[in-house]
Amino acid sequence: MDGLTHPVGDQPPEVYWKRRLAVIVAVVVLALLLWWLISAMTGGSGTPATTPGATNSANPTSTSSTSPAAVADPSRPCTDADVTVVAGPQNAAFKGDKRPTFKITVTSKGPSACMVDPTTNSKIVIKSGDEKWFDSSTCKDYATFDAEKFLLQPGDVKDLSTTWNRGRDDKGCSADLQTAHPGYYWITATVQGLAADKLQFQLS
Repeated sequence: MDGLTHPVGDQPPEVYWKRRLAVIVAVVVLALLLWWLISAMTGGSGTPATTPGATNSANPTSTSSTSPAAVADPSRPCTDADVTVVAGPQNAAFKGDKRPTFKITVTSKGPSACMVDPTTNSKIVIKSGDEKWFDSSTCKDYATFDAEKFLLQPGDVKDLSTTWNRGRDDKGCSADLQTAHPGYYWITATVQGLAADKLQFQLS
């Protein structure tokens, strides 16, 4: 201890004290540098380091905004985007006084349900060549199809039936018929404004 407080040597005492002070300062600086390096590596204050942009929440939650899928109103009228209308049978022949009867097939092709009303904006039109012979829409209370309003679900198929009484022009609306003569005719069936392709048939 005596050597520390009373240095011995050929130099003045203040020289030895300066040397000791320089060593002490160097040790303190080295200790501070080590502490700073350790703090930087551990994030400081013993807490884990965080990456830029990270939150301090231990249990972060995420929210998403989703809107419910639009659901089509099943009471809406079917359109040509929802259904196809096809008339049959092909190349049918009706003999004698037999009334031509046709099957009209309504097939759903849409992704949602809709309504079909065969009593609204529906008709059959009969032509011979370009000449119109009969149009059921001109007849009051003419029951064109054998069905009332119905719901058509996706993938459903509904068959309707319609009959022509062989009448011509407005006389086809009454019991006093002007009967069509034998030959080839075309029928165009329209269900709720949706028309099938015209279909040829024969009267004999």
